[in-house]
Amino acid sequence: MTQTRFTVLDETQRHPDLAEQIDQILHRVAPTVKEITDLPLPKEVRFRLLTPKAWREETRKSHHRTLARDIADLELTSQEIDAVRAGLRIMGFVPVLVWPLVLGSTQAAADGRRETIIAPRALHHGGLLADEPALHQVVAHELVHQVQADGRSGAVWTTFFPQKRGITGRGASAVLEGHADWADHQVTARLFGAPADHRQSPKSWRYRTHNALPGIRRLGPSREAYEQGSRLIARAVATGGTDLVNQVWKDAAFLPTEEEIADPDAWVRRIERGYLGV
Repeated sequence: MTQTRFTVLDETQRHPDLAEQIDQILHRVAPTVKEITDLPLPKEVRFRLLTPKAWREETRKSHHRTLARDIADLELTSQEIDAVRAGLRIMGFVPVLVWPLVLGSTQAAADGRRETIIAPRALHHGGLLADEPALHQVVAHELVHQVQADGRSGAVWTTFFPQKRGITGRGASAVLEGHADWADHQVTARLFGAPADHRQSPKSWRYRTHNALPGIRRLGPSREAYEQGSRLIARAVATGGTDLVNQVWKDAAFLPTEEEIADPDAWVRRIERGYLGV
């Protein structure tokens, strides 16, 4: 049996207790995440605690790595590349606006491995440092994202050119966030007797101020994506079990269409036909 190595790095050099707490939570939730999702844990799970400034810089670098991978993998015109580069320059202010609202972010690191970056100050503004179930929820949620990435076996879903990679509409976002949302609720229900909801944690003035900015929630996955996606996954699991759901990691063609996001039974039937060959 392959053992998972958990690494939690406190790069702020100010939060060693939080790093130790997250390490303990990872060890606590990992077996349940594996059981609930029926997906293997990665060989290595890495979390990094960063200052807001460092978090913003890592987010910016991640966007540029995504573009570099697209350029390497896809046949892009110079006009397409220039358009994305211009967009990245224009959107350079986004991390400054959203960092207090982002409790965790999982992405490909510079070394190609998957990692989760967290700004402890964002956890403070989100009320999680005083809410143990909610902190477990966020750690479990991001661990599921690392598990998903391993389950895709190198398939790229994070891209500036989704159609060129066979990804259309909101299907990828609905499945990624819905699956993690469904799983973190299952995990915290087992550990605490009821699903945790970090949205109910007491928010700081800064969190509320950023959250009230016009259009701020359009800069990331919407709450609707989480809720619709979670219902989608729950319905698929209830109908065909986790093995049916996990077919989506093997083939992006199983991602739900816009119509199937609103009609989970139709999505389930299509996966069943492809999975069972009927």
